[in-house]
Amino acid sequence: MIETMLVSEKVSEITDELKRLNLWKQYEPDWVSDFEKKTINTGQDFLAWLQFVYLPNCKIHFGPAKKTFIVPQAIQFFGEDVNKGKLLQLLIELDSL
Repeated sequence: MIETMLVSEKVSEITDELKRLNLWKQYEPDWVSDFEKKTINTGQDFLAWLQFVYLPNCKIHFGPAKKTFIVPQAIQFFGEDVNKGKLLQLLIELDSL
């Protein structure tokens, strides 16, 4: 039960940070309903996948269904962008749960 609350709180913090950075999307892309066929090639694709696929699944499953770490993927797309430092830190914290 405590882990469920921690994951939910961390997802909320990540959501707030995405909004603060103006990265929160109002509408989900069409490919979200069939995301297994989507290749994530850009930072924008990654952000849409994070917002509409990964984070909702974390809340449903109280963390990743398999122990899949999001941070390596985030670094691939955000790498050198220091403006996303807090977002990366929050994702590290989510991975640790």
